[in-house]
Amino acid sequence: MYPMSADNDASREGAVGSSEGFIISRTKFEWLQLLAAIVESSDDAIITKTIEGAVTSWNRGAERVFGYPAQEMLGQSIFRLACVGGENDMIAVLDQVRRGERVDHYETMRRRKDGTEIAVSLTVSPMRSSSGEIIGASKIARDISGQKQAEKTLRITEKLAAVGRLASSIAHDINNPLAAAINLLFLLENENLSEEGKHYLATAQRELSRIAHITAQALGFYRSRGEPTWLSIATILDDALTLHHDRCSAVGIEVSRDYDSAPQIFCHPGELRQVMVNLVGNALDAMPSGGRLQLRIRRTTDWIMGRRTLCIAVADTGGGMSAETRRRLFEPFYTTKEGAGSGLGLWVCADILGKYDGRISVRSNNAAGRNGSVFMLFLPI
Repeated sequence: MYPMSADNDASREGAVGSSEGFIISRTKFEWLQLLAAIVESSDDAIITKTIEGAVTSWNRGAERVFGYPAQEMLGQSIFRLACVGGENDMIAVLDQVRRGERVDHYETMRRRKDGTEIAVSLTVSPMRSSSGEIIGASKIARDISGQKQAEKTLRITEKLAAVGRLASSIAHDINNPLAAAINLLFLLENENLSEEGKHYLATAQRELSRIAHITAQALGFYRSRGEPTWLSIATILDDALTLHHDRCSAVGIEVSRDYDSAPQIFCHPGELRQVMVNLVGNALDAMPSGGRLQLRIRRTTDWIMGRRTLCIAVADTGGGMSAETRRRLFEPFYTTKEGAGSGLGLWVCADILGKYDGRISVRSNNAAGRNGSVFMLFLPI
């Protein structure tokens, strides 16, 4: 409540409440009602708390941003909103308030009731009693998750543009020796080769053609030129395995195939071969000291898409992936290979599958005794 003014506002404007010598004039009372309405209707979370962190007010914006209704937060600790390991961040903010300092537009992470973590911008100000003593803090929290996602998308777009410009500058250098190698292999077809040599030659020609296809895609010169064809998924998967045969033998990886009889797919073979080579290569990367690689093809129902599909599974017995890695797995430029990978492989795989109206999913765990990963591709029949 406000103290009575010296010129006796209440006598002229009408007192609406009084207690122990203090009154609120009608004009001030209406102003307070308006202020309360503004706070309550704000899209931002507006919260007050004691200096120890107990919540004393919680507007509708706070309910929307953090998911907790007011009755679940009033009197509770604000630390309920801390992310795992983020308690020190909240303690530091409260310490600043205790020193009488204001925290302006501080960007950090907070946790919603459903457990999701969101990016927020905080402004926190000390609250003082009439004697000037700091008795609490008022906080305005704005959800900036959408803004952060937009900034992230922009950074990715800028990176991709930079990669495109770099790729264009080296297109001539890549394509000339590539064409020469393809021509030399063509000339070798007329040589007297053993059956094993002919097999290796055919494999080399196929893989060089795939490299040319991938290079053309990356450089922006390829727009699905050439006609797609009917091809067996089993053949594509075995081709990918052949390319990695020596690597499997070198580290003692056991390979298991389990293929159902499946219809052929109408596709550009180089695109799906690129996907399979990438997934098999990633599985081998996960087992540097040996393990088991399982390849499986099944007719099944994709319940997410609600249709009959072919499911191609590539499973390894490696170390598995953390929840953070699984969440970011298909982001461009995200890699766990410490400089050995570009971070584009799985992103490209997902993009290619999208062209065929398919999708890719992964199951993985890095808990003790439950290691390994399974990538599953779903292609409509």
